[in-house]
Amino acid sequence: MAEKKTILRRTKAFLYRLKRKRFNKNTLTYLVMTVIALTFWFINKISSTITTEANFKVEYYGLPNNSMLVPGITTDMLRITISARGGVLLAHRGDYSPIRIDLSKLDIRTFPESDSTLKFVTDDDIKTQVEAQIPDNYKFKSLKPDTIKLDFGIMSHIKVPVKLDYDISCEKQYRLASAPQLQPDSITIGGPALIIDTITAINTERLVLNNLKESTVQKVRFLIPDGIDCPLTSTDASINVEKFTENAVEVPIRTVNVPDTVTLRFFSQKATIRFNVGWSNYNKITREMFAAEIDFNDLLGFNRPQFLTVRITKKPEDMGVTNITISPETVEYIIEKKTYQP
Repeated sequence: MAEKKTILRRTKAFLYRLKRKRFNKNTLTYLVMTVIALTFWFINKISSTITTEANFKVEYYGLPNNSMLVPGITTDMLRITISARGGVLLAHRGDYSPIRIDLSKLDIRTFPESDSTLKFVTDDDIKTQVEAQIPDNYKFKSLKPDTIKLDFGIMSHIKVPVKLDYDISCEKQYRLASAPQLQPDSITIGGPALIIDTITAINTERLVLNNLKESTVQKVRFLIPDGIDCPLTSTDASINVEKFTENAVEVPIRTVNVPDTVTLRFFSQKATIRFNVGWSNYNKITREMFAAEIDFNDLLGFNRPQFLTVRITKKPEDMGVTNITISPETVEYIIEKKTYQP
């Protein structure tokens, strides 16, 4: 309650000071006249006709012989001089629809002494089409540039693989049974040879899926480079998810590359190989699918190691076995020279 009284008291004091404050008469008159002048100026501007330049994007269609235009050299922007009332210009704020040019109605010419793929039309050639697309409340004056370049390039077609960009995670005890399968996994694209020759694959938008525990199919859009013609816009990605568990097998440790003149003795004659495997293949895994070895060649050289590394040299490649580890990873050894009796 006391706080409300304080606020009320301060407000009354402010209003009292404001009431007693006296403005300089000349300053107040100047401010009023300035506001009036600016108001009349603004009204005059929005009601009067103004001539200005505006940028319009260009889209081409009706290309000859199903050809394509190469971006970069091809003119993709027109600077058009237009006139309209100030209010109309203010409302648009430079946001104009693209100008669409029908090349089938134009006389396309080749630059003298240049590559036959580089052609042009003039501003007079496209003037009629441009003027017809200017909004009704605008008046067309002129356009730039006076030469509109068209780079058709040399058309080419190639078949390239589709590359899926993905970030997929599964719930605990679940995993991807295999890499995502794409349908289609490759597509035929067309375009100027200059661009086509640099493309090795068509990438997709990034597919993000979290905490999966069931298989799913997702439609993923292609990222098509500029100037490339692609008959499709997306691919179907099949995400196969399975439940997995840990398994282990025990295998003998074999030796390789041991010379006939020595005997290589080592401790831990067997190794345990642990791995993750899907439920569908759990009962199909056998110890014969794995092998572990130590290599005598690891002892050759100036610095003989104290331990020999145990390597997994055989494992199933098509059973979905992952996260493979071996124990022990190293073994101690003794080298004994063989003696021969005459």
